Amino acid sequence: MKKIASFIVFVGLTFSISAQEQPTNLREAVDMATADWLFGDWQREGSDGSSRNLSFKWAVKDAAISIHSTGGRGESHGIVGFDHEAGKVIGKSFSKRGHADSEWLFEDGKLIEKITMNGVQDGESRQMTFARSIRRIDENNMEMAFHRVSESGEVGEVFEQNGTKFVQTWKRKK
Repeated sequence: MKKIASFIVFVGLTFSISAQEQPTNLREAVDMATADWLFGDWQREGSDGSSRNLSFKWAVKDAAISIHSTGGRGESHGIVGFDHEAGKVIGKSFSKRGHADSEWLFEDGKLIEKITMNGVQDGESRQMTFARSIRRIDENNMEMAFHRVSESGEVGEVFEQNGTKFVQTWKRKK
């Protein structure tokens, strides 16, 4: 009888801990991911030598994050928030080329953003799904890698072309 009672208590605690691990708002999601380091302005040099800039800021304290990206061939503005019905962190961004919907996950010390881009190219509607993982290297550096996403939605390997992986290093702007 003691074994059964111990097992029931153990299972109850396991479910209780699992339930507590799910964020109920954006602030909790950021805290659980220990992602406060991401806020601020970031910069890297593009392959053409021009500057790329990326900014993460609270747009609405603890409820919405603004993401602004400039450089290269364009500029985009996005917002990230917590979908209470779905219980997950989602985003929406816009640029001259179209818009993107995203879902943010937090795994293995990385932020993983699954992105579905919708746009028009050569007069035709296009859709592309990929993921990017963001990992803190240290206080002033982060790594961003671009991944394939399978038909079932699983994040796969980092994109690679001619033996070069699509991985970027960003530096905190001073």
